[in-house]
Amino acid sequence: LKPTWLEPSSGQHSRQWAFCAPMALSVGTGSGGGAVAAEEALEKLERCQGTSDTEGAAGAVHELVGAGASSTQLEVASDTVSAMVQQARAGGGKVALGHVLVASAEIMCAQDSDQLALDAADEAVAVFRDARHGKGLASALDAGFRAHAALGEPKAGLRAANRELESIRTAGDRKMEVCVLEMLAHAHALLEEPHSAINAAKQAEEIHRSTGDKEGEGTALLRIAEMRWALGELAEATEVARQAYAAFVAAKSTWGQEQAKATISSLFATRGQMEKAPNRQEAVNALRELARAVEKRDMNEAKAAEERLNKMRDLVSDQEVVEHLQPLLQKDVGAMDFLKQLGWNFGETEGLPGTLIKQFPHEAFYLHTVMTGMGFGPQFRSVHPWRKGRVQTDYHAITVSQLPETEAWQMELGFRPGIIDSTFQSLSVIHFP
Repeated sequence: LKPTWLEPSSGQHSRQWAFCAPMALSVGTGSGGGAVAAEEALEKLERCQGTSDTEGAAGAVHELVGAGASSTQLEVASDTVSAMVQQARAGGGKVALGHVLVASAEIMCAQDSDQLALDAADEAVAVFRDARHGKGLASALDAGFRAHAALGEPKAGLRAANRELESIRTAGDRKMEVCVLEMLAHAHALLEEPHSAINAAKQAEEIHRSTGDKEGEGTALLRIAEMRWALGELAEATEVARQAYAAFVAAKSTWGQEQAKATISSLFATRGQMEKAPNRQEAVNALRELARAVEKRDMNEAKAAEERLNKMRDLVSDQEVVEHLQPLLQKDVGAMDFLKQLGWNFGETEGLPGTLIKQFPHEAFYLHTVMTGMGFGPQFRSVHPWRKGRVQTDYHAITVSQLPETEAWQMELGFRPGIIDSTFQSLSVIHFP
């Protein structure tokens, strides 16, 4: 997180610094949360060793890889999982073997041993196919898809999954079918193929509805909403996300309701209707709690508030971040040091103090030009000036240039002379106080 410092143009605040968040869209990005999550996942995996919880072990590996585990952590996980594979082969059962093979495939893929990962995933597919284990089969196909993608052949992973789907449909196993459809929807989403993802998710939703599985129905609808969002169909995405929320409510799924509310809230934020977002007040409260925790120097509360806020960052405006943190940074010089301890980066890792941008009033700029001998007409008063830099040798002139609608002849030119001229006019701010 690297701040931009703005010096407002109004006389009342001309001596004050304002903390500006446009360059700080995710607070606490350097807090080390990934390293902590990886360590926790590794501990969870080690607790599974020697037990029958091979599915838990596979989940722990998935979390470990997703948290960006270090090479050392991956080596430790690889040794643990290898031992579990040997134990499963010696008599742990087919399903148990399938889970640890999937875990092994994920670790190998993270270690760039892509062909070995694919071999492990293919064996897991065969194991789960024979065991008629739908969720396990989907996880193995997903591991295989990722290995194929790492080898530069993602479509091969999709073809393998579709072959399994056709075989399952022939056998008439609806439970296994819906698991593979959900895997395909996810894979198409990863490949940025929203239409194909929607098609697979719709088929999954129909099966869930026919079997009365409300939680599954909500999950499929939420996938459809996300893909509608990716296509820019915001109103449709919002409506589908609301349907997903209703399904999760019917299923009494707290996790699902939270996911659906988060999606609906983000959609309203994207549509410029932040006030309609269900999680809007929760996001504002998280920002307030963060400011209070920084003021009290409470590291645990600050981390908790930061974690909540990062999940809803699009629900608070940059100006609101400024309003909550600016007064604190102005009156409390130690607040910045505390934020650094929290993991915030203020641009000092490169020996830089951050960026200073100063705004000058539009009217004052053109009054200055008149007083110095250059009077511009209405169609040439396009400069809204800013200046970047701390010393004159490093100054950069910046302008937000705009003009009202004008005569037809200027529009027919295809350009506005007053806009072009603003690039030269703006240079005078370099010599302003």
